[in-house]
Amino acid sequence: MFLTDIIFRNFRNYESLNLKFSPGVNLITGKNAQGKTNILEGIYFLSTAKSHRTNHDDELIQHGKQWFYLKGNVSYSKVDSQRISIPNPTSAVEVINTYGEKKRVRINGKPQDKISSLIGKINVVMFSPEDLSLIKGSPGERRRFLDILISRISPSYLLALQEYYSSLNQRNELLKNIRDKRATSDTLDSWDDLLVKSGSEILRQRFYMISELSQMAKEKHSQLTSGQEELGIEYKSEGNINSSDIEELFRKSLRGFVDSDIRRGLTSVGPHRDDLIFTIACLDTKKFCSQGQQRTSVLSLKLANMELMIKKLNEYPIILLDDVTSELDENRASFLFELLSNIPAQTFVTATDFNNIPIRVPDCTSFIVEKGRVKSGTPEY
Repeated sequence: MFLTDIIFRNFRNYESLNLKFSPGVNLITGKNAQGKTNILEGIYFLSTAKSHRTNHDDELIQHGKQWFYLKGNVSYSKVDSQRISIPNPTSAVEVINTYGEKKRVRINGKPQDKISSLIGKINVVMFSPEDLSLIKGSPGERRRFLDILISRISPSYLLALQEYYSSLNQRNELLKNIRDKRATSDTLDSWDDLLVKSGSEILRQRFYMISELSQMAKEKHSQLTSGQEELGIEYKSEGNINSSDIEELFRKSLRGFVDSDIRRGLTSVGPHRDDLIFTIACLDTKKFCSQGQQRTSVLSLKLANMELMIKKLNEYPIILLDDVTSELDENRASFLFELLSNIPAQTFVTATDFNNIPIRVPDCTSFIVEKGRVKSGTPEY
């Protein structure tokens, strides 16, 4: 797939911006704090209905305005067994966010009941300075990464996720009522049944996907470190649930924590509490490894993410590279760009200068950003 064009209205520092893109490489350069990353953020938002930099959508509205609007037109293509691109139809994705209100989504002009309807319409893999939070950040950030990845690949996972969180909210409300003597504990069984049904499907798909993702990431990490380090990714379940007898173990865990759950008014175990653990030579990357090792681990994970999407969807995602040359050393940056130059994926690259790109891109569309204004530019190597 590739993004043919995008429209910004009142988004970050862009009051009005229309851009047309190349299906190949798009270079976006300019000094810091001019608006380069905002373009990639807009593309990412059309893919996920979320920013990679903030959890508060209203922060994306241009100062002094009450709303923002984004629209992207995307052309789809699949790849056959020889990885030859086969064109498919186009789609239009729109997101409208008004201050203090819920955001709205339209697909091909039709309003959507659920924001999640846009998942899978514009698939992206983003490399950015914020990626380090996948190692150093909270478990919630790692769960979010996993949920977005699997939801793009498996519609049944997205459905199970929605059902699970609906049941979880109802169960938590009931736990509070039981604690406050407004309900009895025997009413928990029906919600436990629903939670186990959807939660087990989530866990089943997570276990399966992690087994493939971790192997791919391990291989990428070995290439990046010339075989000097071995990356491991392990799924950690709060209820000690493993890939066999998931339903039985999940139900047993819920029952084992029921007393503490009632006291807290919250459900202690389940997919909403789980985490990913990264290790190098069996050491927890978050606790015991250098920042350079952490960055390499995240890069390996993102490259594995890309490979997994190509394998499962028979489609190349859009690649977003935000100032990665400032975050990676020369060898790792060269490895990344060399790898990406050999696949037919649409790629967006931001940098402060064309000369910071470690490989030369002869055929590309280039933009220069200055104070929120974007003009076409020509690389001067």
